[in-house]
Amino acid sequence: SEITNLDLPERAAAMLDDQELAEKTFVMWDIIHDRTHMRGDLPFDPFMIKQRMPFFLYSLEEMRCDMTAFRESVKIERAFDARVAAGEQLTASEQEMHDYAHLVQYAVIFDRIFRFSITGNRTRNYDAVGGQLLFAWLHQRGVLHWTDTALAFDWENVPDAVVALGDAIDDLYWHSIDRPKVAHWLAAYELVRGTLTPHPASQWARGLSDEILAGAPKGYTDAVLDDEFPLSMFFETLDKKMKPVIESTVGIRGTDD
Repeated sequence: SEITNLDLPERAAAMLDDQELAEKTFVMWDIIHDRTHMRGDLPFDPFMIKQRMPFFLYSLEEMRCDMTAFRESVKIERAFDARVAAGEQLTASEQEMHDYAHLVQYAVIFDRIFRFSITGNRTRNYDAVGGQLLFAWLHQRGVLHWTDTALAFDWENVPDAVVALGDAIDDLYWHSIDRPKVAHWLAAYELVRGTLTPHPASQWARGLSDEILAGAPKGYTDAVLDDEFPLSMFFETLDKKMKPVIESTVGIRGTDD
């Protein structure tokens, strides 16, 4: 928050000072995320990781699971808020669930944007592309702003914008039930490039040749650049400022003093 001049919400800041609070928040996120891989349209094939396909497909799968965790957390929070507004009193366990559902939303946004986007090298880094996609999606929908060297969120409207990204990915998956595999790949690329700018040298962005289109799936994958969706100027700047911080935490575990 110091690097981006972000006015961190009070409850989000609480996770920075309370390791147990942060751990429980991430556990809730992980439980929903991991379960989602096997749910929904085109559920994740456990052997999928052994298949060779364009890495941005993995970006969308990871984001589908994260957006589902976010969406379910929004549903939980809003359902409890509606009950309170109607005059009901939540039990202690319900209040705890409500509070963690709110924190999961911060965790998904901040971890995806600030950590995943700039962690690791740029060689087929599908986790990074997922974070880049979330940032650009929110920015282009006017709920995230990078102005006067300060990052700001329109927190009231952020939840619906994030859910909309999840809906777009779910819609892609639903339509692709009726598509051949490579047609699904092409549709997935269009979804990503609709928000992220591809590398200027990208064959996919210019349009794959008839030879590749008529050939085996391997040709499609070989044509994807290692850094198909480069970091934006925002992330290039953030990476330079955050790199020393990230490198200083390598090897640190939650059990360390």
